[in-house]
Amino acid sequence: MQSKLLSIVAFASCCLGTALAEKQDILIIRGTSTHGKDCHRNDQAGLLIKDKLEKSKYADQFTVKTTLNYPEDLSLVENAELIIISSDGGAGHALANKEDPTKHTKHLDGVLKKNKTGLIVIHWATDAPSAGMGQLHPENSAMMMEWIGAVYYWVDKAKDPKSSWTWKFPILDLKVNQSHPISSGLPETFQLQDEYYFNFFTRAGGRNPGSDRVTFLHSAKAPSHSSDMDNQENWREQAVYWSFARENGGRSVAMTSAHFYHTWANPHFFKSVANSVFWTLNLEVPKEGVDIATPTLEELLSYGGTEIFKNARHFK
Repeated sequence: MQSKLLSIVAFASCCLGTALAEKQDILIIRGTSTHGKDCHRNDQAGLLIKDKLEKSKYADQFTVKTTLNYPEDLSLVENAELIIISSDGGAGHALANKEDPTKHTKHLDGVLKKNKTGLIVIHWATDAPSAGMGQLHPENSAMMMEWIGAVYYWVDKAKDPKSSWTWKFPILDLKVNQSHPISSGLPETFQLQDEYYFNFFTRAGGRNPGSDRVTFLHSAKAPSHSSDMDNQENWREQAVYWSFARENGGRSVAMTSAHFYHTWANPHFFKSVANSVFWTLNLEVPKEGVDIATPTLEELLSYGGTEIFKNARHFK
């Protein structure tokens, strides 16, 4: 009897150890919040994601850590199965380093290539670290293109037709790619008011990465550049949220939405993000989507220094 009991205890201990070993490490790298209290709440958005994961029914599957800007403890990056970046771009990027512009990007690049680490890049963080807005850093931009399939580059205050550009605050009818696991539980279309970026640069030297380069998840008809705003014949389907399969098999997701803080209260956007966490970690996305409650406005405003855009539309 004692031998049988010891065997049961050993088996239980083994199972517990296996369960603990399967817990996945998520690192959220937050940049400083900018642009006023209703948008670019990079810091608060990162904390919100952490809180929602840790309070969800999936909490026992993850260990969620977060840092303001790139961590000094590089093991946090090296041990992560998923890295989420919520920050501004250019000199304000969470990966920027004034003394050595490629210090953090090269380190992250090595980790992504070695470990197949999942990656989620939010809004302006799709702009590679550089000395300042509109100042292209070729090496960092090339790495960004390898990470997410494209890079945002704002040239001559976006007056140049070759520049990336920003469409401020339209309410777009977003088409959802329902064949992708990240779209599980989402409708065929939904409306979202946000600030969107278009005319991204791609590694092949093209613009606006097509569905042959990245996988469109949320897309809308839009001009390639602001100069075509009044010429709808030149508008075409472009992604504002996409996935990208990296060359080594790692999975990445990027989005140009989430400029507004109120976007996090849109249930279809938030479910997309929750599903993206599972997909980039190579976890099966449930048929109805990952079951984490959409943040309420009260939850959003519980983080200090935040407001909801006074003309906010389509966030619930």
